[in-house]
Amino acid sequence: MLTFLFAGCARQIEVVKLYDETGDSSRQFEKFFVVSIAGDSLTRRRLEDMITSQLQAAGGSAISAHTRTGVKTTLLQEEINTAAEAAGADAILITHVVSVATTANMEEGRVNVTAECRGGDPADYFLYDYEELKEPDSVSIAHTVVVVTNLYAAREGKLLWTIRSTCFEKETMDEVLLQEAEAIARQLKIDKLIS
Repeated sequence: MLTFLFAGCARQIEVVKLYDETGDSSRQFEKFFVVSIAGDSLTRRRLEDMITSQLQAAGGSAISAHTRTGVKTTLLQEEINTAAEAAGADAILITHVVSVATTANMEEGRVNVTAECRGGDPADYFLYDYEELKEPDSVSIAHTVVVVTNLYAAREGKLLWTIRSTCFEKETMDEVLLQEAEAIARQLKIDKLIS
């Protein structure tokens, strides 16, 4: 089992290779059929599109499954195989959003007091008017998401490669999904599976 951490100082994303049957990396794929399994159809579509885009940026060819199967949240294996064959894909890449942990941290707003001298008569120089300004409360959200990605040879239907990627403490789900997509494409490129 190999673990890779991507990013500078802060822990951004962790990739762990769980399974690798690709051998000497002589097996490369030209066209990926990208399927995502998520709790809702919007997340599924966004993740498929982001992975497809990242694979294309890495020099591969890819097609999002939702363009062939629609955006329903569940797909049968037979539907995936038929759609991949019709798309001319030689690899099926299935990503499964395994867990989403969301934490919210509320910070209470501060109260600032301003004082203003009344001025005017000499007796008023020691009199002040006070005004309280309350800053609003703020809430910060952090998402940590775990995704498991499997690569199958389309014609044989054989599992060849599996990774688990964990994206830590991102403010928005779009940011999480983009980092997951980048990590998946980067690992496929590192393992020389993109022709």
